[in-house]
Amino acid sequence: MPWLAIAFLGGSAYQASEARKSARAARQQAQAQSAQTFQVQQQQIATQRQQAGIARERLDYEMSKSREDRARLDSEAKKISDELEAEQRKMAKAESSRMSAARRGGRRALLSQERLNPELGLTSYEDILGTGVNI
Repeated sequence: MPWLAIAFLGGSAYQASEARKSARAARQQAQAQSAQTFQVQQQQIATQRQQAGIARERLDYEMSKSREDRARLDSEAKKISDELEAEQRKMAKAESSRMSAARRGGRRALLSQERLNPELGLTSYEDILGTGVNI
């Protein structure tokens, strides 16, 4: 029986040794996978940072371009507005001048008519009253 116990102990020791080898190999494999996973994650993080940097640069460029476009459009709108105001002032001045000239021109025509009739001589009241009575 002692041989049986020694054989049993020897088998148990062998199994324990194999289990330790297997566990060590599993730990090494797990560490290798962990290291590989860590490396892949670091590469992904670096790629994401690079993409974020590119996206930030693109956003900055688009924002500056948008600001430039807005400034250009604002200046064009102001220029057009100023031109329209100047045109409106010019048209209002011309209309005012026309109206003033029409008012003054009508008075002058009457004055002119009154001045010419005495020079030509009045032949009837028709010239003054429109009745056709001779003097």
